[in-house]
Amino acid sequence: MSSPFQKKFSAKSPIGGTPLTKKSPLCQDLKEGDYKVTKSTTGLEGENIATERKAVIPGTPGKTYEETNVDPAKAKAYWDANPEKYEKYKAGQKDRTVTQTRNVSTNSETISSPKLYPNPFQGKVKHRGITLDPTARKSDSLPSNTITSIYKKAKDLKGFENYLTKNTLKRTKNPGKPRLTTRTSQDIGSWVTNK
Repeated sequence: MSSPFQKKFSAKSPIGGTPLTKKSPLCQDLKEGDYKVTKSTTGLEGENIATERKAVIPGTPGKTYEETNVDPAKAKAYWDANPEKYEKYKAGQKDRTVTQTRNVSTNSETISSPKLYPNPFQGKVKHRGITLDPTARKSDSLPSNTITSIYKKAKDLKGFENYLTKNTLKRTKNPGKPRLTTRTSQDIGSWVTNK
């Protein structure tokens, strides 16, 4: 059955209403300021992070038969023949609440790094004929196994003993216990519209 409204409005347009396009209130893009935060969580630095927000899209009021110049009897017959279109049209007249949510998660990672000691080779290019690695030259601290291996390669037992005495360290078979550092990161998801 053809609609008495097709000449005046598109076939998908409800009587007296706006055709359902991207610019209509049912499909419009809401701006940040249109939303009201309804749930939040505390972030790593104590800040509030919104996890749920809502916005109300106002309905579109319909026009009267007189305003649209449509015969009421033909309109009633059309709506009776197309009840699903009538329900859709009526739903467009009501305010609609849009709810958006996003996930906020934290991840913890434990990092093991060796215990570091003062670097006796900092700024030196060579030590007793051995060319030093750039890391050994530039770093202000090194792991014990690196320091020990340089002294061993240079066959500098006396220098190693002096280093230990100067830094009030003792010679042991086990290197220092590694430091455990926990790094926590936070992931904030994108907003998802709930239907």
